[in-house]
Amino acid sequence: MALAAMLCFSCKKNDGERYVLILSMDGFRYDLPQLYNTPTLDSVASVGVYSEMKPSYPSMTLPNHYTMATGLYPDHHGIVMNNFYDSALDTVFAVGRYETRSNAELYHGEPIWNTVQRQGLSCNVFDWIGIEAPIGGSYPDYYIIYDPARTRRQMADMVLEVLCREDVSKIPNLVMWYIDQPDAIEHSYSAESEQTREVVEDIDSVLRYFLAEVRRSPVYDKIDFIFTADHGHTDLSPDRYLNLYPSLGELVERSDNQTPLGIVPREGCTQAIMDTLAVYAPGRYRYWLRDSLPEEYHYGTFTTRIPDIIIQPDLGWKIFYHPNPNYKMPLPGASAHGYDPEEQDMHMVFYAFGPHFKKGYKHDRVFCNVNDYLILCRLLNVEPAPNDGNIDDIKGLFFDNRQK
Repeated sequence: MALAAMLCFSCKKNDGERYVLILSMDGFRYDLPQLYNTPTLDSVASVGVYSEMKPSYPSMTLPNHYTMATGLYPDHHGIVMNNFYDSALDTVFAVGRYETRSNAELYHGEPIWNTVQRQGLSCNVFDWIGIEAPIGGSYPDYYIIYDPARTRRQMADMVLEVLCREDVSKIPNLVMWYIDQPDAIEHSYSAESEQTREVVEDIDSVLRYFLAEVRRSPVYDKIDFIFTADHGHTDLSPDRYLNLYPSLGELVERSDNQTPLGIVPREGCTQAIMDTLAVYAPGRYRYWLRDSLPEEYHYGTFTTRIPDIIIQPDLGWKIFYHPNPNYKMPLPGASAHGYDPEEQDMHMVFYAFGPHFKKGYKHDRVFCNVNDYLILCRLLNVEPAPNDGNIDDIKGLFFDNRQK
C-alpha cells in the first residue's frame, strides 16, 4: 500500500471550517455528458475541474464504492466482488442480503467516515457500502440505507436538509450521497439509448435543483462539491454470449457467475479446466489462476475470497457456467460492466468545484478511483489512513497550498 501518501498532507489540526459533498452516480460513463444534454454538469466543469477516471479491478459496484471510501484496492479491503464466499469465515457476502452486508468482519481498511470522525469531524452518509456494519467499532454519525422507493429528488432534499441547517455546528463536514442510476437503466438498455438519455438528463435536472437550493447553506462558500461514479458500461449482445457448462461439466465445484467469472475446480481438475478454457479463449476472454493475475489488477492475494480461476471476458462478452444454456442471456441492446478497467467504456466522470479546486480545469491524466479517498482527506485536511492512492495523480486538481 502507498503509505508514503500519508506524508503529503499538512500536519496542522483541521480547523473544522471545511465541508465536502461527494455524490456517486452509479454507472455514469465518462462520455454520457457528451452524448446527452447535461447543462448542470457542463457548468460545473466550467467553474471547477473535470477528469476522466477509471475503476479498480473488478469494475463492479460494491468493490469500487468501498475502494472510493477507503483508498484501497478491493484485494486489500476485502469486498472483492458484489457477491463472494469467504472460506475462512465460512460466510457469504451478498449485495442483496442485509445480514451479510452488516458483518464488520468482512470489511478491511478504514473508511473515510471513520477517518474524519476519528479526527474530530462529522460525517453523514446517504447510502454507501459499509455504513451498515460497525467497521472498527464505528458507524457514520448519521446514515440512511438504500431504499429503491426513494426518488432522486427526495434524496436531494434529504441532503439539502443537513447542508442548509441554520445552526452551523450541526452541519456535517463530509456528506456522501449515492444514487443507483444510470446503472439500473443501463442493465436493460444501451448507454446510448433513449431510456438512458431520459435518466441522465433527469439526474442533471436534479443536480440543477440541488445546486440552486444549496446556496441557502450558511457554509455554501466553504463547500467543495464532487460528482463522480464507480464504473462505466458497455453494450452487450446475445451474439457475444458463452456458457461454459457444456464444456466444463462436472470439473467445476463452484462458480460465482459474475463478471469477471470466478471458478473453483473440483479436486484434481484444475489443469483440465485450464486446458479446456484455452480452446475457447481467443477473442472472447482471458483467464488466469488466481496467483497469476496481471500485476496491474492488484488482485488475487485475498485467497479465502477470490476463486482459484478468474475468467475476464473481453469487452462486451458475457461468460457463464450454468446448466441453463441461456442463463442470463443478455437482452438485445442491454449493457453491463465488470470488464478491464483500462477499457475506456469502463471509465467514469469526475466533476468537482469549490474553494480548493482549480477553475475551468481539465485534468491531464486518467486517474484511478483509489485516489478518491486521498482527495477527501486533502479537502478536509485530515491525515489519511494507509491507502493505495498516489498523490501525484491528483495534486493538479487543486489550488497550490500557498493560494488556498
